Parts: sequence; C-alpha cells; structure tokens
Amino acid sequence: MKKYLLTSWLKITGIVAASGIGYENNQLQLVSDNSNALYHYFITNDSLAKYSFDDNPVNDQMKKKTKYDLESFTKIDNTWYAFGSGSTENRNIGFMFNKFSKYSTKIDLTDLYSEMKSFSDLGDDDFNIETVTTYKEDWLFINRGNGAKNANYIFVVQGKNLTDEYNMYYFEFDLPKINDVASGFSDGTVINNTLYFIATAEDEQSTYNDGAIKGSLFGAIDLKKMKILFTEKISDTNKFEGITILEQNKKNIVFVLCEDNDDALNKETVIYKLAVDLKGKIK
Repeated sequence: MKKYLLTSWLKITGIVAASGIGYENNQLQLVSDNSNALYHYFITNDSLAKYSFDDNPVNDQMKKKTKYDLESFTKIDNTWYAFGSGSTENRNIGFMFNKFSKYSTKIDLTDLYSEMKSFSDLGDDDFNIETVTTYKEDWLFINRGNGAKNANYIFVVQGKNLTDEYNMYYFEFDLPKINDVASGFSDGTVINNTLYFIATAEDEQSTYNDGAIKGSLFGAIDLKKMKILFTEKISDTNKFEGITILEQNKKNIVFVLCEDNDDALNKETVIYKLAVDLKGKIK
C-alpha cells in the first residue's frame, strides 16, 4: 500500500466538467469535455482566461450531440494539445494550441481512431480515448474501458504525425473494480519510465452516457514492461478525470487532479492535490 493524502486545493469559477489538466510556472491549463475552449488559470492572482479552439465563441456548455468531448490535455514544448474521445463521429478531433501566439490548429483524427478500432477489434461502443500523453518519442493514446468489453488499452503510436504517417501497437490492462464496479482509465502522466494514472468507475456500460459515480483509483504502470506496479483507491465519491505533476523528489510526488462531477449546473471546478509517498520507487 502506498501512503497518500488527498486534499482540495483550489476552486475555479467558470469551468464546467474539467477533464484534462496541465501545470507550469504557477499556472494551470485545463480542458472540459463540455467545451470548445482552453482554460488558462493564473494561480497567483486568481484569474481565468478562455481561448476558443475552433474560432467560434467560447461555449462552456456545448450540446452533448455536437461537443468535441475533449477528454485529454498534454504539452510538448510550446504547444498544448487537446484530444476528443472518438466516442462519436464529431469527437474525432484534436487541437494544437501555441501558448505564445494563442493560435489553434485542428487535427483530424478520424483515420487514426478508425485504425485503432480496426487493429484492436474494438467497436464504437467500446472506444473512448480518455488520455493522450507522450513517452520518449511515442504517443500514448489510452482507452477507457467503460464499454461492454472493459477495454482498458494503451495504444502506442509512432511516426512523423498523427494523420497519415504512423504505426501503432497496443497493450491491454486489467484494472480492479471500485465498489464492485469495473474501472476505466481516465488520465495519466509520465515520469521517466512510469505512467502514473487515475481510473474511475461509473455504474453504466456506455462510452456516451454518464452513470452513477462509484469512485476513483490511482496507480502506476512500468512502461518498459507494460506492467501495472500498484493501484490504490483514493475516493468513493469523486470522478477524477485529469492528473498532472505539481512537484516531486526521489521519494514523494505531489500531483494535481481535476474532476468532472457530472453536474452541468455546477459552474465551479475543484482542483485537488494528491501527495504520494513512493518510498523511493520512482522508476
């Protein structure tokens, strides 16, 4: 068992259903699965900037049938990325956002997602990309197993780009149940050769509909061996959907978590700290 401490840290007004998070220089970057925006929160002066990804006005609450379902956020150098889940046709979209120019470029992920499903024999009802991050030169697209197959997969994508010059392979993982309900990946972040991830459980076998929240767990995967190192339940009530690193040393890491509580009327998101004592076992 790993020692951990979960505490609420910040409350940010103006974000609905936070689903991905990044941190640097005392600032947070967030995306929402209900929105077309990148949210840039400045911790020091408690201010929030919003930038549209698609040149349309910022919409914090897009209709379920038309939203991009942006479930993941990641950073490479000066570019910030957000990716749709692929759970419906209009969700096969990603965005590249330059943090200096604030200019956004759309990425069509239709072919990539189609090949992922074909290669892994996943139907539309089992395909739901919740996490995109990088490991060395590779992209990791992580599928949440909340369909009938409970397909918790990591797709490793290699190549020059994500549209027409790539190859892929994948690994399948068995995650523990949370309160007797199957859990699925919801986000992850890489440190050296380890993927630290969160997973959630909902009492609904659907990539489209939300179910009753049954809790969240935290765990780690050795990316060299593609083997789960540990898992630990961290909540019976929270649906954590974003994780990033706040600070670390050889024995401890403090992560930042965001959550989606499936309440469309709630205009305030709570940011949490998860302090983990790894006893020097960071790989």
